[in-house]
Amino acid sequence: MYKLLILLSFSTLLQAQQVVRKDSIERDTELKEFRIVANPGQKDDNAVLATEIMTIKTLGKAACCNLSESFETNASVSVSYADAVTGSKQIQMLGLSGNYVQTNVENIPSIRGLKSTYGLNYLPGTWIKSIDLAKGTISVVNGYESMTGAINVELAKPDTSEVYYLNTYTNSQGRFEVNQQGAHRFNSRLSTGVFTHYSQQAARLDGNGDGFLDLPLFNLINVLNRWKYATDRWMIQWGANYLNEDRLGGQKSFTSEADRSQIYGFGSKTERFETFAKIARLYPQKPYQGLALILSTANHANDSYFATKNYQGREQSVYGNLIFQSIIENTNHTWKTGASFLMDSYQESYIDSAYSRTEIVPGVYGEYTWTIPNTLTVVLGQRVDFHNQLGTQWVPRLHLKWDLAQDWILRLSAGKGWRRVNPLVENMGYLINNRALKLVGNLNPLEVSWNYGISLTKNMNIGSRKANLVLDAFQTDFTHQWMVDMESASSVRFYSSPGVSYSTSLQAEFNYSPFKRFEFKAAYRFQDVQADYLTEAGTLNRLSKPFLNRDRVLVNLAYATPYEIWKYDLTWQWNGARRIPNATIGHLHTASSPEVQAPAFSTVNAQVTRQFKKWELYVGVENLFNFTQANPIMSAKDPFALGFDASMVWGPITGTMVYTGIRFKIN
Repeated sequence: MYKLLILLSFSTLLQAQQVVRKDSIERDTELKEFRIVANPGQKDDNAVLATEIMTIKTLGKAACCNLSESFETNASVSVSYADAVTGSKQIQMLGLSGNYVQTNVENIPSIRGLKSTYGLNYLPGTWIKSIDLAKGTISVVNGYESMTGAINVELAKPDTSEVYYLNTYTNSQGRFEVNQQGAHRFNSRLSTGVFTHYSQQAARLDGNGDGFLDLPLFNLINVLNRWKYATDRWMIQWGANYLNEDRLGGQKSFTSEADRSQIYGFGSKTERFETFAKIARLYPQKPYQGLALILSTANHANDSYFATKNYQGREQSVYGNLIFQSIIENTNHTWKTGASFLMDSYQESYIDSAYSRTEIVPGVYGEYTWTIPNTLTVVLGQRVDFHNQLGTQWVPRLHLKWDLAQDWILRLSAGKGWRRVNPLVENMGYLINNRALKLVGNLNPLEVSWNYGISLTKNMNIGSRKANLVLDAFQTDFTHQWMVDMESASSVRFYSSPGVSYSTSLQAEFNYSPFKRFEFKAAYRFQDVQADYLTEAGTLNRLSKPFLNRDRVLVNLAYATPYEIWKYDLTWQWNGARRIPNATIGHLHTASSPEVQAPAFSTVNAQVTRQFKKWELYVGVENLFNFTQANPIMSAKDPFALGFDASMVWGPITGTMVYTGIRFKIN
């Protein structure tokens, strides 16, 4: 027990962005929250990167049961199901999948490795205090895996959380969950918080009558205990997180693993244990200087089956990041330097093949920031990482923020990112079919990209009310990429990119508060994502990436009565047409293969919240007009035949859903 307590106390977590005095951190947080209320759209005008801060207020516009459902009112991030059986969700940013987005929890790498399959479903929305969403490559301090952007989730802190918080949720599709949070301050220095989550999908829903469950049955338990100790010279946070989930899906008549040779069934059991510690040495006489250490460990186990195909995965991870920051003469010239360490040990098996590897990645980095107050900020960063399998990798990054005028802000960014592919866990959705898996050529698990971005923000007043317009453009060019090719109907082919692969993303967003307590957001996004695919004859054929819509429009309306007694939120999304692979039985990919298009569609979500003294009631609806993809599972009536495929998902699987819940707080 003694050793376990030591491990729990000092094995994982500490903030890396800025190390400053405790009172400076609190003051900065207050300023950010004030700025967000004053300016519609939650854009961070002070950030060097193009950053959006999603606060509790923003997250409360929808049920926000977990992280994957936190982006329903966000224009930059799209969320969709990976397939029609497992319930796994995936995000897209700048036209590319969430594998290229570095997702951190309090600046600790979180949704990666084996957790990437269902990780978006695991983090309860009620635990989240805010989400920082940055486009493009981020600071080298945070690592090398940011290729199209980064998401950093800040959780509720034990010294500022409610004494008790209860959230319950239930919907018309048979899902139920309950979240409880408790916090206690022992004294002015020491505090603790306990967060618990339980959710269940109990109803066997088959709205389209294809014989398959539209949503998998599941039971999820998630428990977090965190501690915080703070003085003028030290800030220490530590804790542990345990998660256990059991999923079951497939044909509606499937009830247990024993039936899977006769009835198509899917099952997944996951158990995960994490520890974390964040230790900061503060210097009251030198608030610009600081030393920080972030530590984390994780042990992840998953056992899954897809009809008669078995998968087993085990992962043990250790992460550390040591950061020091100071100034050169004055605060117009600041610098950071440090060293990081990452170890991932994987043991996987699929059908009759076993795979194991241990990745060890030490790295060093440095970052210099030059500031002309209220005018210009330039950040130049470099890092070098030494991967025991992929060799030495160099990552340069540049960020610039220029206040062109009082209400005009220009941001530029450029940089490199890289990652190692996890072929099976990142493509679980492609296993829900009867296609043959084919490995083509000499496979290189290294992916490398260069990202370039420009963002222009115009803050303005229309009459006496505030508004802002944000225009941005980002280009991602791959020099190495792992291709997942479904262009021939009978196979899924994996190979290293033989040609060009790129993503171009353009977005315009307008935020306006035409009168008190009313907020209006309208955004349009265009993306052109293409790559060279190998035909069956071995020639190159440039195609747009499948399952990605070129155009998207989002409109969000929010209104609150005085004192926010009533709150009303409405979100409309229009998703343009997209290319999908030709899954006709017998189809082979040739240079002359005609493209298949999935149609455009719209969805509408709405929510009404009634606030009382200590609690509030919310009622909402998703997919109000009941749009669903016709036949999301091909050959559903004969799932053991060659044409069975549940991975061709491009639209909503379930129809209209009504939900309700309560939030109760004791401050």
